[in-house]
Amino acid sequence: MHPTVISRRSFVGNGAYVPDGTILPENVLIGVHSSAPDNEQMREGDTWLGSPAIHLPAREETKGFPENLTFRPSLIRRLGRGLIEAFRIIAPHAMVIAVGYTIVLDLMPLAGDDRWSEVVYYLVVAGLLYGVGSFAFVLVLKWILIFRYKKSSVPMWTPFVWISEGITNLYEGIAVPNFMRYLRGTPWLPLVFNLLGCKIGRGVYMDTTDITEFDCVSIGEYSEINALACPQTHLFEDRIMKIDHVSIGERVYMGPRSSVLYSAVVADGASLGALTLVMKGEYIPANSSWRGCPAAMTGA
Repeated sequence: MHPTVISRRSFVGNGAYVPDGTILPENVLIGVHSSAPDNEQMREGDTWLGSPAIHLPAREETKGFPENLTFRPSLIRRLGRGLIEAFRIIAPHAMVIAVGYTIVLDLMPLAGDDRWSEVVYYLVVAGLLYGVGSFAFVLVLKWILIFRYKKSSVPMWTPFVWISEGITNLYEGIAVPNFMRYLRGTPWLPLVFNLLGCKIGRGVYMDTTDITEFDCVSIGEYSEINALACPQTHLFEDRIMKIDHVSIGERVYMGPRSSVLYSAVVADGASLGALTLVMKGEYIPANSSWRGCPAAMTGA
């Protein structure tokens, strides 16, 4: 075992692989689904993308935001974020404890009287109501606090980012495990996502719940979105949360764990292999086949 070091102001994208013993210099960016290169290859300020990683000599940098909204927040902003972080950590556990305690209290008299058929019935109904209620709670919070997600660039230390992350955390912490994961692969999951703001057409097969900024996702009719595939509508770059739309056409195939980054368009009939990464702003032509990280055409 060797220590792994992530240095000051470096960033590791989601799904990236950083091997044991890696030392990332300062201001290094490892992209989504990418593997970090050998230590001797990396220099301060590098950007690496892909698996195996490719060195990008330049990347789009976001400037114009003051450091008190990115790297050096004030005490008030730290306290504000701390309060929202505390809520998103405590709320899921508090709901589980409160509901569980209530159910146990109600069931004890029935169990004491050996009325086991009623106990089973009560548990089934309570479980269904808790699952639907978890989703409804997140649904209401999303529409009240965010309403609709739209294209934007927002600094990390601002209330919008904290609230958005709080809703995402509650979505992933209670709505997905208690309700939405049971709908994966069924006709119901696209309908539920549409309630959250997605635009998903008829006959879409979805085996994933990996969507966050719901209003920025559109999927055409009869597409197939396989296990843990992700239309990824945001990235953090230079501590700026960038949000934009992902457009997936009709009859598109997304393989397991494939990702399409924001501002990208996947045209009708295209096919993306497993673990494929479509870069931000890319256009995938109709009826073409792509594979790899980053995506490369494999055939028409």
